[in-house]
Amino acid sequence: MMTVERVIRGIPAWLMGEYLQEFGGVGQGNGRFTGPDWSAHVAQIEDFQIGSLHIGQIRFVLQGKNDAIATLQQQLEVKLLRGGG
Repeated sequence: MMTVERVIRGIPAWLMGEYLQEFGGVGQGNGRFTGPDWSAHVAQIEDFQIGSLHIGQIRFVLQGKNDAIATLQQQLEVKLLRGGG
C-alpha cells in the first residue's frame, strides 16, 4: 500500500476529477474518487501568490496498491503537461 500527497498548481479540482474519472475512477462526493486498487482525494486550496499574480492550486492525495499508483501517476503526468498561455 502506498500514499502519495502532492500540491499541484494551475489545475482546478473539477478538472482533476474529470481526469480521475477518465482513468476509471468513480466520484464519491466531497472530492473523493475510487478506482481499481486506488482512492484519491482532491481539494482546492488557497491560491499560490507571487506579487500580484495568483495561481490556483489543489491538494491531491492518492492511496492504493503500488502498481496501480504507478500506472495512474504515469497517466496523470501526460494530462498535467500543459503549456502556459
